[in-house]
Amino acid sequence: MTDSEVLPVQQVLGDGQFAEVGEVRLTEADSRTGYVAVGGALGRPLWAGHSVESSSGPTAWNRVGVYRAGTLECVHLVRLHWPVNALAFHPELPILAIGSGSYDGGYFYEGELTVLDLESGRATSLLKDRREVTELRWRDRHTLDAKISVPTEDDEEELDTSALAVAITVPDWRVVKSRSLQINGVAVAPTATPFAPEKRRRQVWAVAALSDGRILASLDRVAVECWSATGEREWSVPASGVGCQLYVDPAENTAVLNTWTGWTGSASTVERVRLADGHVEPLRAFDRPAVVVTDETGQLAIRLETGPTEVLPSESRVELGRYDLFNHFFDIRRAPALVFLQGMGQKAHQDKWVVAFDPARRRTERLFPLEWDPAQGRHLFGGPGVFVDGSIVHATAVHNGAGLLPGNSCVVRRSYPDGKAQWVFTADHQVTAIDTIGYTVYVTFNSGELVALDAADGRELGRQHLQVNGHPVVPLSLSARSPDRLVIGTLDGRVLVCETATRESYATRAATAQ
Repeated sequence: MTDSEVLPVQQVLGDGQFAEVGEVRLTEADSRTGYVAVGGALGRPLWAGHSVESSSGPTAWNRVGVYRAGTLECVHLVRLHWPVNALAFHPELPILAIGSGSYDGGYFYEGELTVLDLESGRATSLLKDRREVTELRWRDRHTLDAKISVPTEDDEEELDTSALAVAITVPDWRVVKSRSLQINGVAVAPTATPFAPEKRRRQVWAVAALSDGRILASLDRVAVECWSATGEREWSVPASGVGCQLYVDPAENTAVLNTWTGWTGSASTVERVRLADGHVEPLRAFDRPAVVVTDETGQLAIRLETGPTEVLPSESRVELGRYDLFNHFFDIRRAPALVFLQGMGQKAHQDKWVVAFDPARRRTERLFPLEWDPAQGRHLFGGPGVFVDGSIVHATAVHNGAGLLPGNSCVVRRSYPDGKAQWVFTADHQVTAIDTIGYTVYVTFNSGELVALDAADGRELGRQHLQVNGHPVVPLSLSARSPDRLVIGTLDGRVLVCETATRESYATRAATAQ
């Protein structure tokens, strides 16, 4: 896409110092270059009700930002698969060494040594094998002293330590090739000092664009916050965990919030907030994860990980079987009924159907199987969606033991209530959010892309990689407001207010491109 086709970002809400890296783990300043390097973590994009971390390519939820010391302008942003453990500026060359890695929780210590060229912005991963790097220090122009972890638990048991000291000597660090270094070290005591991350904004799981120009957002440690049309934060409701879901009633007087405490305890709280002033009314508290579902009228259902699903205010209950964050998330905006995914096989994740619950009759009705092509017999996952013109447009992904394969992420339009597939759009990365303005369907992916589709036939109208100040961001949530406003919540904790193109201008661009 050309610059003229990029959706202009009108406002960036929740911006701040080192916003690009999320939660700050460590910093390193260099007076010679005038740079400050900051290592941070955005966190894995999942909560107990939903996961959007699947991709056919490498995932990278950790960041190193290089900033000008005087202005704190972000000059370079490096995306990494593993947490950042060490930073070291070269004493003479424009080079930053980055050590990253972690224990996988089962057997391996994995990570990498990356060098960033501060002039070109090129980042190169140097180690032939995946090795966790925990400490770095330049001895001289050619030699980098490092502390790395042993490869596996077996090595740790044999050596009676998890750490090795190694000296890496390279004639010219600016031309060293990717995956070219094979290293061996001497057993030493492991690094004992844990990081104390500096808490900052991250993971905006839900956003809502209101008709009066205000914007609501739910994110890490914030159940909900309200921003004025001019970009001022009017009020905020703090949370001890993660603000995961946000549903505004049709009259825009109140909103229902779902907050999750995190994996420790893994409890949920459902509240109602008054949008005029942020006053909160508790609705339900649970000792397990909960997922909120609504319909176009604002009727509310709370589905627990285990146990019955409860509908408010009627207090009807229905058994839908066990819920898990990969299989059963099915959040359909403006649905004509309370719709869920329910497993009909011997296990809860098998043979999933879309079902509708009628609180008045206290019964569920099978609508259609999640799999629209029975001949393929695939195991499909749930995802977000939107009701448009008598159909459900929803995301799904195909299970494979090797992970998400290219082309196995899908957006499909299904007629309602029979579920016949009208079109299918395939992608390589997991969908994070979907909404519509008129007949344009906006879809965001964890690759950082935003794609516009024609709701009538699934034709691609436009796409772009989202950026803020020239650096990529990962869209996590989305809310569209007619006629031309798109609000996007990002993994790094910011909220982007964008001006959308009309369906007609998208169609013109698509025709011109052909």
